[in-house]
Amino acid sequence: MSNTIDEQIEINQVTDYEEKIGSWEKFGYGLGDAGGTIITGLIGNFLTFFYTDIFGLTPAIVGILFMSLRIFDAISDPIMGVVADKTRSKYGRFRPWQLWIAIPIGIIGALTFTVPDVSYNLKIAYAFVTYLLLSLSYTAINVPYCALINTMTTNHKEVIKCQTWRFVLTGFAGLMVSVGLPWFVGFFSKENQASGYQYGVGILCVIAVVMFLWCFFTVKERTPVSSLGSFSLSDHIRSIKKNDQLILMLVMSFLLINVFNTRGGAYLYFISYVLNGDAKYTSMFFGMVTSGLILGPILANYLTRIIEPKNLYFHTNIFLGIYSLLMLILPASSNDQTLWLVVIFSYSLILGFTLPLHFSLMAFADDYGQWKTGVRSSGLNFAFNLFCIKLAWASSAAIISLVFIIVAYEPGIEHQTAKSITGITSIETIIPAIMHFALAFMIAKSKLSSELMTTISTQLKNKFIN
Repeated sequence: MSNTIDEQIEINQVTDYEEKIGSWEKFGYGLGDAGGTIITGLIGNFLTFFYTDIFGLTPAIVGILFMSLRIFDAISDPIMGVVADKTRSKYGRFRPWQLWIAIPIGIIGALTFTVPDVSYNLKIAYAFVTYLLLSLSYTAINVPYCALINTMTTNHKEVIKCQTWRFVLTGFAGLMVSVGLPWFVGFFSKENQASGYQYGVGILCVIAVVMFLWCFFTVKERTPVSSLGSFSLSDHIRSIKKNDQLILMLVMSFLLINVFNTRGGAYLYFISYVLNGDAKYTSMFFGMVTSGLILGPILANYLTRIIEPKNLYFHTNIFLGIYSLLMLILPASSNDQTLWLVVIFSYSLILGFTLPLHFSLMAFADDYGQWKTGVRSSGLNFAFNLFCIKLAWASSAAIISLVFIIVAYEPGIEHQTAKSITGITSIETIIPAIMHFALAFMIAKSKLSSELMTTISTQLKNKFIN
């Protein structure tokens, strides 16, 4: 009799797992990545510039720093995936990491943007240690967060809605960073810019901590633990090797984040040295970028009701590739600042489609893997995805550094040449275009259509209940 009751409880949990998620919980879920976006926004849009023009490192050292630390990620990210999959606590499996890592990552984020009063060699060591700790703490909070969606619902329409909330809120978080940090720097840097960065980043990191904790207190894990099974590490590794769609998505994650971080990492150089923009214009420019990234996911949510998500993702990247190439022929000088506000807003609006679509497909690939192999490896899957994302952080910084080495870049507007201006412009046009076209090619090879995912969802449900 007790077995029958237990089975009924599990079936009821599966039913709950498919129910619609309330707006308040979706909001809380989105805040989890909004906090992460404050961290990645600081890294992607400001850290390269901070290291070269404020901290005082050479572009070559910056490139080496970003690339060398990926060696640690090759070990730490999969380990974190295994740890997340095996976590058992009264708070759940993935949700409690939002609580445990929130304060440490906030402290480390502020220290990363602090300039110590030490020798150049000790500065290099300080930069390596603080960025390593920031990367590790981001792994510890983001891997469980990304896996969290698959413990909240199996309803694929709800997954897309949750991802829409997620990336609308990350857009607002990006706005806080991209508009707020330049303002903070101007407000606090009466003596020097270094103190402006330190105080400004410190305030933003406090906000990130609040967002992580808010996510923890509002999100609910609904997956019955028994439905995930108990598998060894070798079982998980074998399932990932057989999950051809996950492997495809990992490559796509690498390409997509390269688009964001290569372009974003060069924005300050483009604004300062090509468009000759001041602090006010910098805030306006970043405001256009983040406004587009906020509105894009909302528009994408409506478009997925009439256009199949995979097809929408494909055509979005074709359009953005062409658009990026057209930017190359546009005039770019101090006289064209208003034009570029319009251009960058339009680009960012369409680019905003990509994140909810991409991470919805990533969640679908997780379901696809369980359907194909019988093993659910959410934590490890998203750990490998995060490794590809952080590899993209490194490669985008390396791309910028390589271009700067080729064009003999030196900080300061008085040191800019026609060659350096061409290099900065190519980072904003040609390089993203190539990546968009590569993304479209990979998407065309994907099997993760809405029709297949409906079939998978039905079969997984029936398999568990039976």
